[in-house]
Amino acid sequence: MSEQEIHVGECGDETIAAESNAVPPRPQRIVLTLVTGFALLIFSLFLSLTTGIFPISYAELWEVLFSSNPDPLLKEVVYQTRIPFALDMLLLGGGLAVSGTLLQLRIANPFASPTLTGLMPGAMVGLCVVLLLGMNIDSFGGMALCIAGAVFGGFIVFTLNRIRFIRGRSAGIHLFMIGFIIDVALRSISGFIVLFGEKSQEWAMSVGGWGIREGSFTFWLTLVTLLVAGSVFAFPKQLKPLYIPFAIVLTAITVWACGTIGYIGLIVPYFMRCMIGNRPRLLLLGSILWGGGLLMLAKVISARIHEPVGLPLTPVLACIGIPLLIFMMWREWQRGSMLENGKF
Repeated sequence: MSEQEIHVGECGDETIAAESNAVPPRPQRIVLTLVTGFALLIFSLFLSLTTGIFPISYAELWEVLFSSNPDPLLKEVVYQTRIPFALDMLLLGGGLAVSGTLLQLRIANPFASPTLTGLMPGAMVGLCVVLLLGMNIDSFGGMALCIAGAVFGGFIVFTLNRIRFIRGRSAGIHLFMIGFIIDVALRSISGFIVLFGEKSQEWAMSVGGWGIREGSFTFWLTLVTLLVAGSVFAFPKQLKPLYIPFAIVLTAITVWACGTIGYIGLIVPYFMRCMIGNRPRLLLLGSILWGGGLLMLAKVISARIHEPVGLPLTPVLACIGIPLLIFMMWREWQRGSMLENGKF
């Protein structure tokens, strides 16, 4: 990677590839980023608890949470429906953000995300195959096919990315172009499978990223997220070779649980690395806070735009993701031009 240099991260003696001219962020900025992420998470949680088919005011929510004798109906709605759903959003957002963070740390590319590395569209193809075969989605077979699809999509992108057939551009632009092409191709395959299925509308809902389906998905997503985040947090240097397999499993489990959700795995890790630097433990913590909070907020916005069903989460997240992606493209294109002119 001629345009990138090596600097020492906070993983003992570990060296992590980073963008050139990277400046370690100040501790105050790191603390502010984490505190703001926690505040976003709490704010989104309160909005999520008051949003839904059955409206609940802030005063009623306060009574349910802190009163000794709350309304039984409100208590049932909050504790049995709203809080579990909010925790699902936290798991989904945190899992995707952690997956993107692991990919960016491992291959040192700002465009490394579950979508642009082929993991998410590959897992979606696996999910569509599960539906086409008539298998029970809530089964180990369904999970295994999603993981196999993610491996397949990632293998294609990483193999083509090694060829470097697009000359004169930075590694980020190269990965983006290849990832975008493979993403479109795999999504087209998934679309054909859904289109020609017997229950095309139901299948479209299954892969469209509306939220976690009923079943044991929450248990497995919780287990995998905690295991991956906890393991990397405890042993960031020793487990570095497993960052990509961890990201594959996390992304596949997320797609298996709710379908595809774009942009979270790209914008949150990129923002975290800009604010925190290449510190795996702090990046994991920040990714969970910001990823979970942002996805909860997106779900609230989608529910209020189109009540009571809401919208798929990806179009709402695109309002933030597309402008950031354009900025990233411009930045990497400028860097590639500087490389051509010999300024680096």
